[in-house]
Amino acid sequence: MKRLYIGIVLFLIILLSLGVIALHIKKKEQTKQGIISGMVEARHIDVASKLPGRIDSLCVQEGDYVTKGQYLAILEGREVSAKVEQARGAMNAAFAKMKMTESGARPQELDAAEKVYLQAKAQYELMEKTFNRVTKLYNDNVISSQERDQAETQYISAREQMNAARIKFELASEGARKEEKAAAQSLYYQAQNVYNEVSIYEEEKMIRSPVSGEVEKILSDPGEIVAAGYPVVTVIDTSDYWVIIQIKETELEMFKKGTELSGIVPALGNKAFNFYVHYMSAMADFATWRPTNQKGEFDIRTFELRLKSKETIENIRPGMTVNFFVKK
Repeated sequence: MKRLYIGIVLFLIILLSLGVIALHIKKKEQTKQGIISGMVEARHIDVASKLPGRIDSLCVQEGDYVTKGQYLAILEGREVSAKVEQARGAMNAAFAKMKMTESGARPQELDAAEKVYLQAKAQYELMEKTFNRVTKLYNDNVISSQERDQAETQYISAREQMNAARIKFELASEGARKEEKAAAQSLYYQAQNVYNEVSIYEEEKMIRSPVSGEVEKILSDPGEIVAAGYPVVTVIDTSDYWVIIQIKETELEMFKKGTELSGIVPALGNKAFNFYVHYMSAMADFATWRPTNQKGEFDIRTFELRLKSKETIENIRPGMTVNFFVKK
């Protein structure tokens, strides 16, 4: 019985010794690896309006998921709507003016000009015959020169009136001149461009999300007046995320662009995911070197690295920690 007891004790001592040795080996292996922790970052977009104005209403709340083009906020736009109506009226007036120059005179005006011309032509033909008769009588010494001159004056006046009526009739038939048509067309295009521009401003009253993502912050409340370009809502593009780590310059050789690393995300149940280095800062965080003591040592500077996942990670969010195990 005593031997059995001694055997059990020796077995336990050996087992304990093996455990200590295994733990020492494990710790030694872990000392060969280092843990580098990084933080998840994503693209933050400050959505602003192109127009100054008062916020009429908000269409989202913080934490809401939005899709690209979804309404985020609406600005009051009574002034813009009035300008749109004003521009629309000016465009319609310019269009009517252009059509009028293209179509020429109205049918009633054209008929009236034609009748005046025909009457003037008939009067001219009558005066021409009368003048010819008077000239023949004058040559036969039947009438005086005064009567002949009077007939000639009436003949010339009738001819000029006929020519003037003919020109008016031709102008009415042809319509406006080419220069007038071109000017009216240019005015219409100018008014149309102004209307299109103001209409775009009216659409800008509706502030839309440029990307699909999550609403992080609401920076302005209904009733507040915001300037053009002032952010109203901040949206996080959850599809565009990366992990930022800081690497000492002495360890930079291990992290070349494209290097793959396995990272563990504690917030996602310590699941491991594959990452790769896709960006390295061009300069270190400290631009200058300075000696730390008189022995010639220098501060070790760090470089920022960004790693992207090779796979889609569900439920990952900015601010989460990612731990990378690297060999020293």
